[in-house]
Amino acid sequence: MKLNKIAFGVALATGAMTMGATSAIAADTLLFPYVVNSTTTTTIVSVIDRGTAATDRYNSAGVVGNGAGFNRNHWRLHFKDGANATNNAATCGEINFYLPTSPNDLQTVDLGGTFGATTRGVLFNDPSTNNNWNAAGVNFNFASTLSNPMRGALFVHNAESAVGQTMQGEAMVLEFANGAAWGYQALAVDNGAANNSAGFDFSALGSTTGQGITFMPPAETFTRLFVTPMNDAGSAMLAANGANLGAWGGFRARVRLNDAAGGAGAGVAFDRDENLVSGSLPQDVTCVGAVDVTAMIQPAHTAAGGALANGGWSNLIIEATPATAAGIQTTATANVIKLDFSLGGQFNGQGVGAPFNNAYRLN
Repeated sequence: MKLNKIAFGVALATGAMTMGATSAIAADTLLFPYVVNSTTTTTIVSVIDRGTAATDRYNSAGVVGNGAGFNRNHWRLHFKDGANATNNAATCGEINFYLPTSPNDLQTVDLGGTFGATTRGVLFNDPSTNNNWNAAGVNFNFASTLSNPMRGALFVHNAESAVGQTMQGEAMVLEFANGAAWGYQALAVDNGAANNSAGFDFSALGSTTGQGITFMPPAETFTRLFVTPMNDAGSAMLAANGANLGAWGGFRARVRLNDAAGGAGAGVAFDRDENLVSGSLPQDVTCVGAVDVTAMIQPAHTAAGGALANGGWSNLIIEATPATAAGIQTTATANVIKLDFSLGGQFNGQGVGAPFNNAYRLN
């Protein structure tokens, strides 16, 4: 398979699908755990403001309030770009903006600016009346200011301090060079009784250890995991009012395959005849990254004629790395999206002319 058609990790996805809903549909804080931008791929983000005029938001200076002038949400992107984009060990940089919104607003934007380049990334003829996105200094396609390629995690939140869900979001990763797409609903939490760091606790939405996953013959179909380490219980991903926590860009989790759900088994995976194969290769991810399933298995097992050449299944284990370096905070919680894709060729040994992809979030 030739992979040079697509410049970057997730852009290898071809075909189209929509991921299933996550465990919450709306809240005060949204996390888009995986967004990308490159010369062939961008991410389309939709944010619904379900609040009222009495909902606390921000003004252009980041001050909290409601009513006239308090008509902005906080958008924060943690990112890796350029050479760091495909480096799972690299920490994330960060940029953030207070961008316009209004009650009952739907804002759909292209973070990379490939589409809507003349409308600051805002799509589909939004009139800029109630939500004045055309105001001076506003730019929704802020990922276009970073080096290509870029991968990251995006937060969008208001300043609501009451119990009740007031935001909802969706994302579509669009590989426009070949017409492929996949998507997901944003992870969401309620800020609860106070607009503090407790409102940025996503530990309950992270993947648990022992999630069973399958993979098809590696020579025909790629299986890739997009991993975003998240906070363990008792910690948070952002501080009060969404301020940056310096350690978050250095959150690091380890992913590995194991035959036992708890991770104490001796094997890496089962083949299609229930035979256990050994040879696990753990992989560490900082902030956000991509790991091929084959990278977690000894290469001889997935090569032609290998024990797992026809695919198999295992348990994905999320665990903290054993040592902490400066600027790194280890965590045993992560959001993981599993993507199976092919650029065409063969499927089950039969020729297929069209590429395909399929993705979903692991629970």
